[in-house]
Amino acid sequence: NNMKFDNIYILVPVFNENKVIRNTLNELLKFFSNIIVVNDGSTDNTIDKLDDLNIALLNHEINLGVGAAVQTGFDYVEKIHDSYAVITFDADGQHSVEDAVSMAKEIQICNEEIIFGSRFIKHQKNVPLVKRNVLKVIAFITKIATGIDLTDAHNGLKAYKVSAIRKLKLQFSGYSYESELITEVAKKNISYKELSTNIKYTEYSIKKGQKLTNGLLIIEDLLKLWR
Repeated sequence: NNMKFDNIYILVPVFNENKVIRNTLNELLKFFSNIIVVNDGSTDNTIDKLDDLNIALLNHEINLGVGAAVQTGFDYVEKIHDSYAVITFDADGQHSVEDAVSMAKEIQICNEEIIFGSRFIKHQKNVPLVKRNVLKVIAFITKIATGIDLTDAHNGLKAYKVSAIRKLKLQFSGYSYESELITEVAKKNISYKELSTNIKYTEYSIKKGQKLTNGLLIIEDLLKLWR
């Protein structure tokens, strides 16, 4: 275990991922000592899978959605006096731990306050074609609506300096978590950059993943936020 990143926190929102959560966390624990799991009202036995792992566990009694889970994690990290940054990481095993390590290194040396992961810088061929096109439309509308220019506006892998978290005030309703975040980044003029990430689509994660109709909901949300 050669890296610990003492002042960087990995935040894993989880809802009903009992099949994969242990594996995801064990991979992360090889590189990171500070892992926060926000159990967002899971109704399966996700929580039993975490018993003996060296993580901080925060619980929502009911499912409040990924945005609220992220905010719970943010609030927790903000109170830790030497915390420097938070990296959000999906529970379902799609994200690569190597990418989280790259983000942890980069967030410590870059000037920007937020790093957005992007599947389109180097690895776009790994994204299924229809999904790729929906994501490109979302990125395009995001740019028009907010002025924030991202190649991938809806990637759960991101790094935030605590200084950025303190500026963000998110309400979180439905799917608009990402859209709301991006709108806040625009309004508060928070500096950002992108970093290439890969995604591992497994049969499990595709089944669990957001359906393409959610892409349309996201677009609708963006247009609502844009005023």
